[in-house]
Amino acid sequence: MISDIKLNTLPTSNDLEKIEKWLIEESDKLNAGFYCNWNIIEKAFRNKQLITLGINNDPVGFIVWSKGEIDVDIDIMEIKPEIRFKGIGNEFFNKFSDYIKQQGFLVINIVCSPPESEKFWKKMGFIKYPDRGYTESDLIYYKPLIEVQSISFNSTTENVVELWNLEPHQIRDIHPKWVWNIEMVDNKLILPIIQPCNYNWNLRWSKNGVIVKEDKVKYFSTEINPIDYSPFLYIKELKE
Repeated sequence: MISDIKLNTLPTSNDLEKIEKWLIEESDKLNAGFYCNWNIIEKAFRNKQLITLGINNDPVGFIVWSKGEIDVDIDIMEIKPEIRFKGIGNEFFNKFSDYIKQQGFLVINIVCSPPESEKFWKKMGFIKYPDRGYTESDLIYYKPLIEVQSISFNSTTENVVELWNLEPHQIRDIHPKWVWNIEMVDNKLILPIIQPCNYNWNLRWSKNGVIVKEDKVKYFSTEINPIDYSPFLYIKELKE
């Protein structure tokens, strides 16, 4: 029975040594695991971007992470082989996401590696990235850490935001890929929009069927009201 399970945001050198030991054993016995990335793990430890999960003060899992403006990437996550399939990975991720949210981040990204991990990340509520036209993994997923505006299939309110997965000169007679029916109070969205996108895609804001503003995502953003937080479109406020 697990009597004491805790997230450790500042693991010690002793913790790192224990992790290295089990990674070496996993590599030698199973030809698996992340010991091949040991230099990345050590660097993350030095940069305070290694978080461990401890049971009775003994590290049994670790996450290597890196940060963007509003988002965090999980670069590596592993649970000690002998305690897998007991729900500990779920608990570790939930504790990690709560911590990251407390630090002010809004989204977590993950590239499913190995590919077999895709099932786990879907179970954790992750959503697959759309094809953004860049050279990137087709196994990249994301999960907002806050409640966001849901995607609609058509316009039903006076305030509508539409996004095409095309540049402005390509959208003629083509319906938007994503539509959000938004509600605002004093120019602020009650629920924000968070969506992976290409900053050259066409974005339109309409009120009562009249276009208020339309441009590429990168030009829609202003210094006063930025919305382009690559790789995400993040809209929490709109001003005419």
